[in-house]
Amino acid sequence: MTKSPLFSHILLDRSGSMEDCRDTAIDAFNEYVMGLRRSDDVDARLSLTIFDSQSIDTLQSVEPARTFLELNRKNYVPRASTPLLDAIGHVVAQMDQVTLREHEKVALVILTDGFENASREHTKETIRKLLVDRQENKGWLVTYLGAGIDAFNEAGAIGISSGKYLHLKKGKLRQSLGHVRASQTRYASSGNLDRADYTEAERDDAGTE
Repeated sequence: MTKSPLFSHILLDRSGSMEDCRDTAIDAFNEYVMGLRRSDDVDARLSLTIFDSQSIDTLQSVEPARTFLELNRKNYVPRASTPLLDAIGHVVAQMDQVTLREHEKVALVILTDGFENASREHTKETIRKLLVDRQENKGWLVTYLGAGIDAFNEAGAIGISSGKYLHLKKGKLRQSLGHVRASQTRYASSGNLDRADYTEAERDDAGTE
């Protein structure tokens, strides 16, 4: 059976408020990568960008899941504020430069626990235009994971489709990234963005302790 090609870029909040779930975020991301590494359905390439108001850093870019780095307490150190909009714009520009494989599907995952409070280059409107274009014209799967914030309103404000967000408890980061992997697999295997919508069971699981 031929695996479906997928390119997934994870944008992970590194602002100071993530300190209380630092180890959980590290474990959740590593398990997400491991799941893709072991997948019988998807042949994944990954990028990881972490961000705060001091810097936006891509730790690894367009690397096969089987050789992707692991997060740890040395390379993921929460600090400073949350320039979420600038970070999204930065990552979209990077993703636009990636040479895709034949039939490769593209996914962007935005994971944050805080509201935008430090961007200087982008506004919600400029990011909304970017994300709507990539979803509607390029077929990107864009997912918003909001930990402890109103994910429905925040995702909608920047143009993310209504079925593509999860409102989650910080203690459910591992399970939520598992649901992200399942959503991405459904999309990569079918080519149908509607298949990537989170199920009621996935939403309930992410939002409960």
